[in-house]
Amino acid sequence: MTAGAWRSSATASTARSTLTQHYAGLLRLALCLGMLVFVCLEVLANTGVLIDIDHGARTLVNAQEHPVLTAIALGADHIGQREPIAGVLLGCASTLAWYQRTRRPVVLSVVALLAVNLVVGALKLGFGRVKPAFGNTAPFEGGMIFPSGHTANVVITWGLLAYLLITYGYLQRRRAAVWIVIGLSLAMGFITYYLDTHWITDIIAGWLIGGILLQALILFDTMWPPRPRRPVPTYDDFLTDEFITDEIRIPDSPAGVRTKETSGAR
Repeated sequence: MTAGAWRSSATASTARSTLTQHYAGLLRLALCLGMLVFVCLEVLANTGVLIDIDHGARTLVNAQEHPVLTAIALGADHIGQREPIAGVLLGCASTLAWYQRTRRPVVLSVVALLAVNLVVGALKLGFGRVKPAFGNTAPFEGGMIFPSGHTANVVITWGLLAYLLITYGYLQRRRAAVWIVIGLSLAMGFITYYLDTHWITDIIAGWLIGGILLQALILFDTMWPPRPRRPVPTYDDFLTDEFITDEIRIPDSPAGVRTKETSGAR
């Protein structure tokens, strides 16, 4: 076997090993993409089981009948608002990046925030769906309600924060973190439904978009992990002989440049 053939065989073997190792994540990503396509097709056709659920579910709850619960829901609605949760994510990511001496947490966070706004914004403009108050689930009506940005924000922002804390912050209670993210996502969906700001299909699409982006970022981070960096030396490191001999290098004088010692020797 030639060297080129051996390298190509080794590359193919590495690719197969990588796909096998991340099979579950790739499968989840594919399932979420398929479900999102299905939801979008039903919304475009404005017919089907999900559209029937949209109309049927809207008659079950009336927020005006429960003013106290409505006030609580309006306050809890902030868990999905872009500005406050983006600040929390970027702040924690910056702290983890400094602690681990890698920019990866910040890069993942910035990409997540940009991607969710780009994808959700493009779909809102493209579908043009109006609020449930108008009683019309049809697309291209001049609205900007599909998909739900709040539910997408909750999944991608809080989900990525949990992942960063587990991966880069060595958070021990992983299951608890996952269940907290699931709980926040479900709560956000119920809040938007209760306040009558979104159809059920809007909420489902938001969940799926957030899940797709989150899974894609996790796959990227696990398949191409950041390079380990040498920790920043402390004061004690400067006092050790090993650090001095290993780290301090006195550059040689460039050729043709006379130093004070050589000029005095003449």
